[in-house]
Amino acid sequence: MKKRVLSAVLALSLGASLLACGAKSEGNAGGDASAKAEEGKSDGASGDKAKGNGETLTVLYMSGVYADAAKSMVDEFEEKTGAKVEVIDMPYTELHQKMLLDFTSGAGTYDVIDVASQWDGEFAPYLTDLQPYMEKDGVKAEDFIDNVIANSGKWQDKYIGIPNASTPQLFAYRTDIFPNGLPDTWEEYRAELKKVTKKDEGFYGASISGITGQLGGVFDYVLWSMGGAWADENWKVTIDSEETRKALEHLNDVQESLDPNWLNWGTDQSIQAFLNGDAAVCETWPTLGLVQDADNPEKSKVVGKWALSVIPKEKTGITLLSAWDCAIPEGSKNKELAWEWIKMYTSLEKQKEFYDNHGILSPRKAFWEEDGIKGTYMDTVREALDTANMWWRVAASTQVDTSFNTLISAYLSGQSDLDTTVKEMKAAVEEALQQAPPEEGTKNYNH
Repeated sequence: MKKRVLSAVLALSLGASLLACGAKSEGNAGGDASAKAEEGKSDGASGDKAKGNGETLTVLYMSGVYADAAKSMVDEFEEKTGAKVEVIDMPYTELHQKMLLDFTSGAGTYDVIDVASQWDGEFAPYLTDLQPYMEKDGVKAEDFIDNVIANSGKWQDKYIGIPNASTPQLFAYRTDIFPNGLPDTWEEYRAELKKVTKKDEGFYGASISGITGQLGGVFDYVLWSMGGAWADENWKVTIDSEETRKALEHLNDVQESLDPNWLNWGTDQSIQAFLNGDAAVCETWPTLGLVQDADNPEKSKVVGKWALSVIPKEKTGITLLSAWDCAIPEGSKNKELAWEWIKMYTSLEKQKEFYDNHGILSPRKAFWEEDGIKGTYMDTVREALDTANMWWRVAASTQVDTSFNTLISAYLSGQSDLDTTVKEMKAAVEEALQQAPPEEGTKNYNH
């Protein structure tokens, strides 16, 4: 076993601040940006305010902390610009379809949208090229974690969004049960979970979100860490592989150490099981409630005896990335004002504020050098962000993920055998690529 960066004592030192967490470009964007820049320089604060007088900015975010952060910024932005801001929030399950419908209908309802990075390639033809705005105001790509901005906001060498949040899938674990950290291979990991599972006492080796919408991602990070992939860089389907079989067999075997109802668990249930002291490990997005509550005696039974770990390395150690970027739809009639919103929302100052108040992890490099962040268990989170992976980021990926969730669930619940499942997974990838082929010349960056 390899000892990880893990000290829960260090985590306690964070105190109350502990994680409270495209193809088309606008033809005149550069000219408008330059003209507005000169106006702003001459008028100062009053110039900023003049930009938005009498205008209403409509911004769309996923319900939860990202929308909450947006709402917390409204008064300051309205005071600075003279504009009015309407924050619309929707659950993740509705967001993709709502954005796509607005694009394809030409409604132009939203001035700013917060895009899940796996949608970047699909949405790129409908988003404004932000390069002229970035150059005008000195917003530099190198200020963001390289791997994050490459997977969130940048598409085909264009910047169509500015990253505003980034979280890697990690494992929280009990330091009193695993004082030397977690194993580096999935085989050793399964063996350790079996050792500590006590079903008659309601205590399990791990808690995992197996509900549809989460299960596909669990499979992905196991597959990737084992060296497998959906397809190669030229979109040749490679899912029918030994790594895929090993990943599926791992999930099937690990069920012996999970609550029998795990396939019906979402993130909230899996995290709560860990906080209740009912599991030795929680495979999760750590900022969705775990790190915020783990050292709160009123909400947790694992105070002072938990830590975060990267996933078993196996061959690559690549985990799953959740990242979001703020973008301006081509249909927006308030692009300059939208850019001002994005600048503020993604600024280092606001990113630190959003971390303190909403637990949002910033993709900005400087954030991770802050006191109370660097040198704590958060170093483990930062380490994972350098290699965390995302789906293909083309239209076909959403269809593949949906199919995988269904097929893998059927296999794990005994409704399908291994060979049939792999065969159907291959057919699902091929069908998705046929129905929504990647744009010519597009490489599969994430393979």
